Amino acid sequence: MVVASVMMSLLVIGSMGSASAQGIDPPLLQDENQNDDCAVVIGITNTDMGFDQAEVSIDVGETVCWVWENESMEHNVAETSGATDNNRKLTGVYSGSPNRTVDFSHTFTENMTFYYMCEPHVSMDMRGKVTVGTGTPDVAPEPVDDEPKTVPGFGIISVVLAGLGAVVFLRIETLRMITPRGATIPREI
Repeated sequence: MVVASVMMSLLVIGSMGSASAQGIDPPLLQDENQNDDCAVVIGITNTDMGFDQAEVSIDVGETVCWVWENESMEHNVAETSGATDNNRKLTGVYSGSPNRTVDFSHTFTENMTFYYMCEPHVSMDMRGKVTVGTGTPDVAPEPVDDEPKTVPGFGIISVVLAGLGAVVFLRIETLRMITPRGATIPREI
């Protein structure tokens, strides 16, 4: 087994050397075991506008790998705060700038629901979801209390009292204006 492995290595090295000598770029060799640590490998769909496994579930401690090569468009992986969020979490998981070839992995160490998107194609709804362990429980929105927080009729009473006060004030001022006043004689001290 070891001898066969050494011979294969020498054969590959020799073929790369002869390809370089001929001015031909040697073929890229991919390690067949490169994705052995991945519980799930996510790629790009045939339409180039989606992740081939948009929703996956894994156990805590497992790794997800996002791998694509020579795609017609550039893609990336950017963590978001929720399923419909269009903004990347600045401190979240990020594969880097969009690229036609990506080999990115992340190991999840706690129960969570991980939402991600492809930044250039988020408007085309290119998103994904990884449920780790039990996931993050969905937080139900707080119920809306439709009951008013004011005393019933208090507003009406306030308006009526303000109106009555204005009428009384105007009436007093009108009376002052039409009441004759006698000539005032200055007093001497």
